[in-house]
Amino acid sequence: MLVSVLPAPSLAGLLDRVFGRSHSTLTKPITPNDEFYVTSYRSPPTIRIHDWSLSIQGLVERPLTLTYDQLRAEPSVSHIVTLECVGNTVAGEFISTAQWKGPALHSLLEKAGANMDGYDVVFRAADGYSDSIRLDRAMAGDVMIAHTMNNVPLPAGHGFPARMIVPGHYGMKSVQWLTAIEVTDHDYKGYYAQKGWTDEAIVKTTSRIDVPGHGTTVQGLQQTVAGLAFAGTRGIKHVEISTDGGERWTPAVLHALLSPYSWIFGTTTGEFLREVVTPCSVERPTEPASSKPPSSRIRRRTAPQVCTKSP
Repeated sequence: MLVSVLPAPSLAGLLDRVFGRSHSTLTKPITPNDEFYVTSYRSPPTIRIHDWSLSIQGLVERPLTLTYDQLRAEPSVSHIVTLECVGNTVAGEFISTAQWKGPALHSLLEKAGANMDGYDVVFRAADGYSDSIRLDRAMAGDVMIAHTMNNVPLPAGHGFPARMIVPGHYGMKSVQWLTAIEVTDHDYKGYYAQKGWTDEAIVKTTSRIDVPGHGTTVQGLQQTVAGLAFAGTRGIKHVEISTDGGERWTPAVLHALLSPYSWIFGTTTGEFLREVVTPCSVERPTEPASSKPPSSRIRRRTAPQVCTKSP
């Protein structure tokens, strides 16, 4: 069973969204580690750092084995990246953003002499989980082996001592508790793909309204509407808000983008035709014209559910 659960500090927020709450909360641009959504294939493994190592093997000329200290000594990059659970509901809570640091995957594959005729790069974890991405995606430059999260070593619940970070793909590709990287000559199907889920796992365009909160009673018709949108590495061109069920749309003012790999925030003022938001507002994000067209579905604010996928 693969289960995504909110850390204890956020359980109250989950219940608020299900049963209603009297206040609204803006999403923090960078998610604190103890509020970042947690995902595990099984229970998080116990790893003794002095016994741990990361191997790079398969179709490579010079197989590598790195200790934790050696991994941290490798030249590092740092990116702000948003991750989303593949089972996240529309407007759900299982999406978070952190600043990650560690070696770029392409640099270690080059160091190992990866065969460019390979097909997939497989990531294997200490808990038995595995997944893969295409070799050309692995060499793109933005994929990293993270050992640091928001300026501290990876917490145990988020993949210590090392995890993959694959921008623009659902979190299933950002394998935690990493122990091995293997270049293969075939299309490797990971856990989700074997169960019939997407193998490519490109994130879909999504959005969420945070203010007014779900079930909030508002005073007066003119209200500030604030929330976020995310389209992976494709980016968001603009966001529109409707407070009358989609009859009229008002553009939101977008905030400065944290990084090319993160969510973006926006605000606008809407005129509500009724006083109780349960919900009466909808939001539609649009990607740049050069990207794939966004989903035509209106993203409604709904109470999230615990993200659970059973084999």
